[in-house]
Amino acid sequence: MFPTKVSARQTWRCVRPAISRVAWQPCRQFTPQPNDLARRVFDDPDTWRQYKDKRPGLPFGFHNYTSGSVGMFLNPYLKRPSGLLEFCKESLLRARQLTVSIIADDSAAGLRQYIRNLDRLSDILCRVIDLCEFVRVAHPNKAFVNAAADCHKEMFRFMNELNTSEEMYLKLERVLHDPELSKELSMEEISVGKLLYADFQKAGLGLAGEGKSTYVELSQHIAEVGQQFADEVYEVESAEVLVPKSEVQPGDFTPELEKYIHVTAKGVKIPLYGHVPMEVLRTCPNRDVRRRVWVAMHTAKPIQLKRLTHLVIYRRLLAAQFQHDSFGAYQLNDKMARSPENVRRFLEKLAIEIRPEVEQELKVLAKSVNIESDPIKEIRPWDREYLAARYLSRQKSSSTEDISAYFSLGTVVQGLSDLFKSIYGIELRPAKVQPGEVWEPSVRKFEATSDKDGVVGIIYMDLFYRSNKTLNPAHFTICCSRKIYPEELDENDPFNLKLPTVQTKKHGDDTFQLPVISLVCNFQPEHGHGDQEKCLLSLAQVETLFHEMGHAMHSMLGRTNLHNVSGTRCPTDFVELPSILMEFFAKDERVLLSFARHHKTGEPLPQALLRRHQADHSFLDKCETFSQIKMAYLDQQLHGAIDFNFDPLRCYHDVERHFEAFKDDESSWVAKFGHLYSYGAMYYSYLFDRVIATRIWEHLFAEDPFSRTSGDKFQNQVLKWGGSRDPWELVADVLELPELRRGDAAAMELLSHNGASIDAATH
Repeated sequence: MFPTKVSARQTWRCVRPAISRVAWQPCRQFTPQPNDLARRVFDDPDTWRQYKDKRPGLPFGFHNYTSGSVGMFLNPYLKRPSGLLEFCKESLLRARQLTVSIIADDSAAGLRQYIRNLDRLSDILCRVIDLCEFVRVAHPNKAFVNAAADCHKEMFRFMNELNTSEEMYLKLERVLHDPELSKELSMEEISVGKLLYADFQKAGLGLAGEGKSTYVELSQHIAEVGQQFADEVYEVESAEVLVPKSEVQPGDFTPELEKYIHVTAKGVKIPLYGHVPMEVLRTCPNRDVRRRVWVAMHTAKPIQLKRLTHLVIYRRLLAAQFQHDSFGAYQLNDKMARSPENVRRFLEKLAIEIRPEVEQELKVLAKSVNIESDPIKEIRPWDREYLAARYLSRQKSSSTEDISAYFSLGTVVQGLSDLFKSIYGIELRPAKVQPGEVWEPSVRKFEATSDKDGVVGIIYMDLFYRSNKTLNPAHFTICCSRKIYPEELDENDPFNLKLPTVQTKKHGDDTFQLPVISLVCNFQPEHGHGDQEKCLLSLAQVETLFHEMGHAMHSMLGRTNLHNVSGTRCPTDFVELPSILMEFFAKDERVLLSFARHHKTGEPLPQALLRRHQADHSFLDKCETFSQIKMAYLDQQLHGAIDFNFDPLRCYHDVERHFEAFKDDESSWVAKFGHLYSYGAMYYSYLFDRVIATRIWEHLFAEDPFSRTSGDKFQNQVLKWGGSRDPWELVADVLELPELRRGDAAAMELLSHNGASIDAATH
């Protein structure tokens, strides 16, 4: 019911949408807006100086300090680390008071408002925990980070109390199952009530006897070992790999690499940090050397395999408590896929349909080194970078022009603003940063402004490289949109946080929280010096920014009354849909050519240059998709039938041998697969949402990616509902396929019908 881990949505890169080269004729010409403030606030130093916090000489990481600070995110508590602790303490106090009050109130009015008050309680807590999770991974000041970690622990303890409260569970059961009470509830309140009830049951409150205490114990073990596993996924068993002298040949290393490689009596030592190992994989003609380097890079510490084994066993024990035959069944019961069997059928069908194209890509690779045997069996993962580099070097045209010159960060943000204005009537308008409002001086603030409703949300863009950022790219919900009820505006209401911590917006007669989100990336300016420095993006980085802005628009345009279903608070296998759909826009040449301009000359991007670079960028995309299928299938196998005598490493190698392409049966990479903790039994979600996004793109935007009619339809039939309606209903409505409403195996089959063409359009 109440989140015990981050609700900010971590995103991850995998397969990409097709390069769209639809003829220009069917699509009206799009004219960028004349107001280019969004571009200039990134690309023009004089413009940026008008919007930034002007306080001089602040030490790095101390941007929220000093007198006159309004506090981070305009929260007056957040002027210094001690204020974050005070905000947490104050929130917990009001949350505890509200908890006692709503449990004790058995009046008719109290029962009618019970679900609303549970939602309000959850919102109070999430304002703190979402903020803390953001601070932990993005704030440059260690004192703030430490304070956020302490607050997170306090919140975790209290939320465990709530999640196992028998009184709250039984009262919710009473409200939902009393016909006289439930008939007075809105559909959204019933939806949230059922969601919370299912969460209570998943927390063990439906269990008898010792079941509840066993659940709590298992949950704690899963959280502890899972976090330890996730924290160590980037660690390797050794900082270097030793290659015997007998396996090294003259010319194996470029002169640049030789500076980092040490020859000893035992052999050649190659470091596994920095750019060196990837450069070896890309340039070294010696397959034995590449194999040793690749395997060492993907071999985890032995303790990681033990942690993964324990994590999976604890999850299997947890599933058994609820009479499920697998953790996958326990996890997927309330997701779109419904069951592990549906997921496996989906993945197997996708693998079969895409395999011929994977084989074709591998044959192209094989030609670069004259491999005559079956390439799908012969080519291994340590061959990929080397063979791809050889192939692409032969395909390079005489033009060496860098396409990133046409995609300055400001140009791309302006392009996004113009696109959103066209399809949603939403503009990204720079807003002045007040003293202490941001955590780092380069952060830009934007107001998402609707042509109908005015400001609908705030977006903070923390897009530049900083070594302390431990997670990127990412979208964080600092405050979600939800209705604020009249009693909450009462100054005498003892349970409400001070309203200065929340920005509000009127919509008709109702007041809503103004959504506040932060986008975090690690783009690095490399062109120019000082104030003239510009950040130029690759095509992959353009896609990344479009993807993250898809999450942002979901938060901005969601319009629900309750917090638990606002914006991106929806099923895991549905949440990536809006962001993946944005990647289709990022690959459409009509969209890119509508805004891409040379950062110095202002000349538009030549179509031929774009197509050449897109061809290079999309090389081996079918193989990437196949790799994602393998990982999703591995995730299902590990969380499959309850069998406590299992070995995750053997399971991994069995899956690799089954799928064959780029087979790895030597490393222990499975213990470096961090998403096994955060997306346990749900790693298929990205591929599944891509299938849905493909269908929506083809149905709404393929003919005209700038269509306001299509944008309004997607906004009104998908985005605005957040998680308040069954996603299958939303998909059925927007695709005009009522048979999808069943959400069963037949619906999944229909949705992915003609999957070959879907994946043929997937890069």
